[in-house]
Amino acid sequence: MKIDPNDFPTPDTWFRFHVSYGETDQSGVVYHANYLHWFERARSQFMRERGLPYSEVEARGIVMPIRQAYCRYLHPARYDQEVYVRCGVSKLGHASLIIVYQVWGPPEKSTLMAVGETELAVTNAEGRPVRLPDWLKKPFER
Repeated sequence: MKIDPNDFPTPDTWFRFHVSYGETDQSGVVYHANYLHWFERARSQFMRERGLPYSEVEARGIVMPIRQAYCRYLHPARYDQEVYVRCGVSKLGHASLIIVYQVWGPPEKSTLMAVGETELAVTNAEGRPVRLPDWLKKPFER
């Protein structure tokens, strides 16, 4: 996991938001599964910022299902806290890619709250693995 903020892949994206009441559980902290949704939102922003929204990827016949997801919780996030999810590609494989995440919170992006990783397969519309196309690699390259 990419815990060291100085050892994070570039290019990267920072996705900023405030925790909503509906994302918390009875104990007042963010329900654990919401972190995976945050990862997805950061990943979507990452691609959009590079001129390649996921809708365009699908229109070109490529689907990228999650093959594996991991999240290590370090500090709880709470209602109405300002949270930042940092996202970057750590590995481009033959027919997959690995994206890493850091979740930062108050005060002012100084508390590392969680780290995570998702491995995405690259498939055609029928779900068969395909080689990662060059047009899809380009936005992720350093």
